[in-house]
Parts: sequence; C-alpha cells; structure tokens
Amino acid sequence: MLLHRAELRVRENSLFDVRNSLPPGWLGGSAIVMGNLEIECPLGKRYQMTPDVGLIKRIDPFGTRYFLPEDQLLRHVGVAIPLEPFKQRFGDELPESLAPFLSDRQDVVDIRPIAVNSRIRSIVSAMFSSHVTGPGRFLKLDGLASLFLGEVIDLHAHQAQEIGAPSGLTELEKSIVGSVIATVSKDPGASISIEQLAADNHMTPNRLNSLFRQETGKSCSEFIRHERMRRARDLLRQGGVSVKQVAAAVGFAHVSNFSRSYRDWYGETPAQALKRNCA
Repeated sequence: MLLHRAELRVRENSLFDVRNSLPPGWLGGSAIVMGNLEIECPLGKRYQMTPDVGLIKRIDPFGTRYFLPEDQLLRHVGVAIPLEPFKQRFGDELPESLAPFLSDRQDVVDIRPIAVNSRIRSIVSAMFSSHVTGPGRFLKLDGLASLFLGEVIDLHAHQAQEIGAPSGLTELEKSIVGSVIATVSKDPGASISIEQLAADNHMTPNRLNSLFRQETGKSCSEFIRHERMRRARDLLRQGGVSVKQVAAAVGFAHVSNFSRSYRDWYGETPAQALKRNCA
C-alpha cells in the first residue's frame, strides 16, 4: 500500500504533472481537509476536489495533471494499493461496485467523486497530527492508510447503491432541510441544537438527521459542525482575533473543546493555524 501526504502553501496559481508510483492495475482514494484543487486525467476530463468532495480512482496511463489555485494552504492525502494484494485481502467478497476498477487491462482511467464524511475527515486529519510521530509512526500511518481506503470503498459502495434511486423526501421535507441549512449557514455560531431544530419542525432529532443524510449525505449534526469549522477557519485566516474569541464566535463555550474539535477537523490546533496565518 502506498500513502502520499502533502502539505503545500500555494502562493500563486500552479500546476504539476504526476507520474504514477505504481504500475498499471491499482485502486486508490484521495481527499483533502484544507484547500481545493482540480485534477485533469489523461483523457482530458477534470475533477474538482474540496474538503467535501474526494475521489476513488484508478489511472493507469501517465499524464495526470494537478491544478492548484493560489493563496491557500493545501493538505492532501492519497492512498493506493496494487490490485493483486487488494484482491487477496478481500477474497471472494469484493464489493460489486468496485468491478469497473478491477479490469485486467492496463489502460483503465476511472475516477468517481465521493462525498467526504466525518469519518474520512477524521482519518485524514489524524495523518497530519503531531501524534503521528515517534519510532512507531510508520505503523501508525499504515493503519490510518488502510482505514482511509476502507472508508472510501464503503462510501463509494453506499453511493453506488443510491444512484438512480429517488431520495424519498417529500417537497415539504426538502423544504425543511433547506430551511435548516439556511438557518445554520446564516449564523453557525448561534446557540443551535438538533433537538430544537427538530422541535421547530415538528419531528424527532433522529428523523431530522435521517432527512439530512438522504438529502445531503451528512447528518444534521455533521452539517452544523462543518459550518462552524469552516467559519472558524475563515476567522483565523483573517487574523486580529484570539482563539477564545473565535471559539465563542462559532458556538463553543470552552476553548479546550473548540481546540480539540478544530484539530480533529483540520489536523492542527487553532493556535497553530493563527500563528501560521500571522507569519
């Protein structure tokens, strides 16, 4: 299994060509927790990557190109494994959704976007954590790489099952989800609870979470956290504030809880982010 980690401060619009590290016949996944980029595959089609959109892929020919927009910090992770050892691990239980990636041909180009969830974000952030150090760091990273690829495969399989299936939401339910999204996005630092949001819309918290998953791929709680962390990152990037002020602005009563959540989300503490942005 091959793991690629990259932290890049992109000062101007950049592009670079990538040569495959593995011979034809592999399966991989990639995700980012900070920044955004665009990938152009050898056939010319382009794919966007953001903290919400990752990729499961196989690209046998040379010619992949990465486009990196200016003025950003990018944290990107890619994990790939040759098909033979991959098939040996699964035996006869390979998910049917992976069939397009498992061809014996050596010219396959197949890239599928996946909606990054909180589990994948947590794994990627952990790869950049200061805890992944010491004599055992390679074993730690190997375990995280396996876990990451496993989550990517599970998510792709789940998405493949839902393709072409109706969401099952009524127009009223879609309207409720849209209203909650607008409320949270307008002020993610407000005192927001799923219980209150659900009660305001005459349903249980479990039902509201279920509607969110069907419509957005995230639970309501995951969406709230996403918006709070995005807002915190923007405030820290602007500078001129303390970590305590940012914590309060995004709805955290305790700085320690905010720092832990931010580190789990982005792989660094808010204090580290503030120091880096002010450098």
